[in-house]
Parts: sequence; C-alpha cells; structure tokens
Amino acid sequence: MPAAAAALSVAPDFALPAILPQAMNAGFDLDVPFPVDRLLLEGLEHFQEVWHRWRPDVFAHRVRIHAEAVDRRQQRRETPERAVAAFSAGVDSSFTLLRHAGGPDWPGRRALASAVMVHGFDMPLAATEGFARLQGHGAAIARDLGVDFFVMRTNWRETAPNWQMSFGAGLAAVLHQFSGRHGIGLVASEESYENAFTVWGNSFWNGRFFSRGDFRIESDGGAYDRIDRIAALAARPAILENLSVCWAGPRTGENCGTCPKCVLTKLNFKIAGIERPWPFPQPLSAGQVSAMPIKTAWQARFLAIIEGRLAAGADTDADLLHAVRERIARSAAEDGYGAAFSLAPRPAGKPPWKRAGQRLLRRARRLIRS
Repeated sequence: MPAAAAALSVAPDFALPAILPQAMNAGFDLDVPFPVDRLLLEGLEHFQEVWHRWRPDVFAHRVRIHAEAVDRRQQRRETPERAVAAFSAGVDSSFTLLRHAGGPDWPGRRALASAVMVHGFDMPLAATEGFARLQGHGAAIARDLGVDFFVMRTNWRETAPNWQMSFGAGLAAVLHQFSGRHGIGLVASEESYENAFTVWGNSFWNGRFFSRGDFRIESDGGAYDRIDRIAALAARPAILENLSVCWAGPRTGENCGTCPKCVLTKLNFKIAGIERPWPFPQPLSAGQVSAMPIKTAWQARFLAIIEGRLAAGADTDADLLHAVRERIARSAAEDGYGAAFSLAPRPAGKPPWKRAGQRLLRRARRLIRS
C-alpha cells in the first residue's frame, strides 16, 4: 500500500525534525515558511540544548528557528487515537507490534493500526532486491497481527551528519507524515532501560522532543530486554520465521547468521529456549561466538548480559558459555570494551537506598534499647 494513502492532510512540520540535525551540524538558521506547532518548537529547542552539550562534534551549533507558532492541542480531539509504528521487522519493532496489536489488553496499550518500513535507513536504497525480501518479511508479520503495512523510501540517511546519533529525528519525521490519520507514533526502544546507552539517536526519552499538540511520539518497550522480547515473540511462529535482524552482513534481506547482530540474537534465542522457527541459515555454535567480531561497546555490553543469563540457566551448554566468556575477555583486552561490562545489571535484591534505610533503622533501635 503506498504511503501516500496514509499521509492525507499532513502538516508540513515533519520537515523540521528532518532538517534540524543538518542545520546544527552546518550552522545555518531555519526560516520556516509555514506555521509550526508550539509544542514541537519547544521540543526542538530542548533537543538542541541536549545534543549540543552531548555531541558538539556532530551538533556543533545551536540554531534559530524562525516560524509562526500555532497551538494544535485542540485538533487532538479530531485526530484519531490510532497509532502508527516505525517497523524494521527486527526483534524490537516486532515486539512493539505484538504488544499493541496482538496481545491482551493492558492500560498502556495503543490502538496500533499501521506499521511503516523505511527503505534507505537500515537497508541502502541501492539494495533493491534485498529490500524486496525484507519488505516481504515485514508484510508477513504485519499481516499476522492485522496491522496495515506501509513503505517509504528516502535518502535522508545519506544526508544525516551522524546516523547513530541523529536517526531518532529521521524516524520522527517519517512518523509525522502519518499524522493525518493517527494521533500517536511509536518507536521501539533499542534495549531495556537499565541496559540502554543514554547518548544514542533513539534514546527512550527522545520522543518528547518531536511530539506535537495533536501527534505524540512515544518510545516503547523499555521495560523488557531483548531476551524478554524474543520470549514473547515465541508465541507467534509467523513472526519468528520472518524476523530480520541482520544489517551488518550482506544486504540480501535475509539473516546471514554470522555477523555480530545475528550471533547475539541466536544467543538470545538459546536463552529463551526457542529452537524453531529458526530464522537463520545455520545453527548456533561455540565457534561462531569465538569468531564473532565486536565492533561497539553496545555489542560488548549485550554479550556480558547474555553471559549472566547463560550462567544462571539450568541446562547451560558448557562449551557455549566458555566461548562467550573467552570472547568477553578478548574484547576487554584487545578491543578496549572492558568498561562496557561494568554496566551489567546488578543482582536482584533490595535497592541501595532501602538497604541504607534499614541500616539506619537498626542503629536507631539499638540506641533506643541502650
């Protein structure tokens, strides 16, 4: 279905999140020839405050946005409360579709009606055959959950000053173009709150920078880590067999099974106890873990989390656990990612503030007795 069918009566505000990273990088002010929602203008000003402090190498300038401010909060009554989700057919975005369109009712559930996949973000525009396969996987997942499926194509990534730090703005610009028939745009969080890296283009609190009075951008899924998400997806075989997690391997639209993202996901499948459907061309082996390149602190962090979950398992594969531990040690020594491992979640127990309070209470009781 063409994206134009979902983009009727869309305010042109979407152009501002799309152009702001480039403007901040190059240092040019924005003279906007159309009215802009007041809440969005305030959010983009806050976006500049944060990112100019965090990454002045990328967002080198705070720029002025000259625009007539309008209040669209009243229009929210006329905007459908339906939601549209950014969708890549990966674990995180598939989990967002499942929990809002395919599972039981719960207080935070949104009326998810649509999913939009972007050609030109994870999958390069030149990879037409690969994207066609990826699109087929995405369409199958959306169909299984009863969600309308849309595709957009853009060269925005080619213009972004730093993809990893700015892609949240690009996702917001895409979702805004569906605001004519939706009141909420959902963006799946990369990881759970306790495992997330704060300085990241899709930080879980980014949505408040890009919301309008009549269209909210919301981060989704941060209460669950990737293992939890895969375990939830296990109830829908049609989703599992169409999952697409590979972006570092060949751009075929299928999972290569050997790149870091594929191997980490295989390990998550192992911990979740999922043997089929298995969306990879080969089984998991200790040799794949040993040979896996680790290119980012994020990958090192995920491997450390996986090690903890494997070690706690009742039926742990000893060879696999040894390979994971050996790869972690090598990453710390050779790749310099040892600091990432210290971020692993603390063992379950009472929080420090509660333990401190109980110590004070015990001291007070001893003083009273004496």
